[in-house]
Amino acid sequence: MSYSKLPKFHLALLSTAILLAYSQVQAADEVADSAEADTELEAITVVGSAGKIGGIKFHDTRSADVIKRSNMDENAIHKIDEAIANQAGVLTNMYGTDNKVDWFKIRGFDASTAIDGTPTTPNGFFVWLPEAYGVESVEVIKGANSNLYGASGAGGVVNLVSKRPKAEPAGEVKIGLGTDKRGSIAADYSGVLTEDNSVRYRVVAQARREDSQIEFANMKHYYFAPSLTWDISDNTNLTLLASYQHEKGRPTNGFLPAYGTIIDTPYGKINRDTSMGEPDFDKTDRTQVSAGYEFQHDFGNGWKFSQNYRYSHMDLLNQGVFAWGSDGKRTAYRGYSYSDGDQNLHNIDNRVSKLWQGERFSNTLLLGLDYLHSTTDGKNNGFGYVPGLDMFNPQYGADITLTGDPYHIKLKQTGLYAQNQFKWDNWLLNAGVRHDKAKSSGYIGTVDQSYDVNHTSYNAGLMYQFDIGLSPYVNYSESFRPISGGDAQNRAYKPYEGRQLEVGLKYSPVNLDGRFSIAYFDLQEKNALVSDASNVQVQAGERRGRGVELQADVNLNDNWSLAGAYTYTDSKQDLSTHTTIRSPMMPRHMASTQVAYKFNTGALNGLKLGTSLRYVGSTTDDQYYAGHTIPSYTLWDAMAQYTFAKDWQVQLNARNLTDKDYVSACSFYCYYGAGRSVEASLSYKW
Repeated sequence: MSYSKLPKFHLALLSTAILLAYSQVQAADEVADSAEADTELEAITVVGSAGKIGGIKFHDTRSADVIKRSNMDENAIHKIDEAIANQAGVLTNMYGTDNKVDWFKIRGFDASTAIDGTPTTPNGFFVWLPEAYGVESVEVIKGANSNLYGASGAGGVVNLVSKRPKAEPAGEVKIGLGTDKRGSIAADYSGVLTEDNSVRYRVVAQARREDSQIEFANMKHYYFAPSLTWDISDNTNLTLLASYQHEKGRPTNGFLPAYGTIIDTPYGKINRDTSMGEPDFDKTDRTQVSAGYEFQHDFGNGWKFSQNYRYSHMDLLNQGVFAWGSDGKRTAYRGYSYSDGDQNLHNIDNRVSKLWQGERFSNTLLLGLDYLHSTTDGKNNGFGYVPGLDMFNPQYGADITLTGDPYHIKLKQTGLYAQNQFKWDNWLLNAGVRHDKAKSSGYIGTVDQSYDVNHTSYNAGLMYQFDIGLSPYVNYSESFRPISGGDAQNRAYKPYEGRQLEVGLKYSPVNLDGRFSIAYFDLQEKNALVSDASNVQVQAGERRGRGVELQADVNLNDNWSLAGAYTYTDSKQDLSTHTTIRSPMMPRHMASTQVAYKFNTGALNGLKLGTSLRYVGSTTDDQYYAGHTIPSYTLWDAMAQYTFAKDWQVQLNARNLTDKDYVSACSFYCYYGAGRSVEASLSYKW
């Protein structure tokens, strides 16, 4: 029997027994280099890191970053897309304000999300929304990379490392207030249960609510996440992780026609706070529950074994009205989307590693096997009819008939992978291969959503580390992402296939606390869907992004810190076998800069001031609005943080300080960007 035919969890359980018999945990016992990780994380082990061999490091043969908890706190982050907004190559906010989902693109492509090393499997509106307060760090891997998780977007992987017990007791209580009726209360405590500190626990909880700049939209969020770590022995460790999350309110509906946003009308522009929805109809009610563990054991003599498992369950009711066009006068044409059902996801990942080490070399070989099983059941309607609305004098209360088609998707994916990291003096060589079998069955209405594919992905990278801190590197990597359906000739769609070539230079000065990097990337995804004469999409297209990224993070001294990023992207996509356009939403130029000053003497001791600017260049939508340009925009943020009486801290954050009114992007629909928001918080830490 081939490994791909073993039923359900028998394969994963069998692999566990085999690997336990031979080896030890690949504990990612550092989330990053010492300059890249919070001290709390340095003292504990994390299996669920995206790196799988040694965590995410600056000196690696690829572009990757780690956003620390301290950075998220300083910037008052509530969503993951806010946390990564200032990273080179990352585009956020293109769909404006959204209280339902995180939105981001990396290097011009959609990217995938993972939590503690286990991928999420979004289907339609069945998308997991992580609670940012429950995240210890965010790991960003840029570009095609299926070696880690199998099926993934060509843009890369964003992995969220959950908060887990710390090595020493610590706690925080925090309250916050802000514009748009924002309010929050949160608590985070990590303690010990045994005198020898071998059993530790952590409890994270938060309740918050906020309105939106879009009229009527609001959301309440509730989050509770307990965790427990047991050091069974000096060589064996087990961490249990669980979470409960609930959101309820009216969803944002930022979809707008170009007429009235980027196209002038005799009646002026649509106000950015105008709702095209229906207050009595729009609603989101989502419950997310997860439970899992991370296990690791060191057998000695370089052998390690690790396993992480995660179960996720989602109950979702989402219905919302949106505008999809206009009559060219005053009336917006509208529709509604509707999803009601649940999703269950099981994921288990086993890996064994062996370290060989000599005077001038080290070599780590990692072998792994993972299995994913996902089911989504419910009702769905992607485009129901709603009567029109006067865009400039809206009157609500339309009569809507709610209908939904059966929605059933079942996905199974099994992956075998190998990675090898070899270091000889100043040379570093990484190489990996992965084979996946992915099978989907089910339907949406009467449309078959089945596929059955096998795919092998490769990656390799080479770096030389000069003693002066310069490290040039070259990297090649691949990704794949299966899709359902087929073309008019009944040919099943092949998976999207991403390929990336990256050449870069990293620099960590000997006499300066800082990191600098520059990277050139050529990223393409083939088998993209394009329209043809049959009115059924055919796979004849390609998406491609080429560009340059520069990023710098510097601590000049104990007071000043600077960060900056710049990205140039030439992104194109095929519309047909004969037509290629500039990719919508993607600017050619993006840049950001952040400056902070911390007072550590005198009357202002404990005060930290920060400010940042983020520039997003102009974009186009040549498919639907050729000849129209969506203007560039620059956003100004600011922060003030004051620590007093040793354990107390008050903080003030402002985003889009000038309250710039702008269209963030257009791709058939157009979207207004987020206006000014101000938030104050008071916290007590011990």
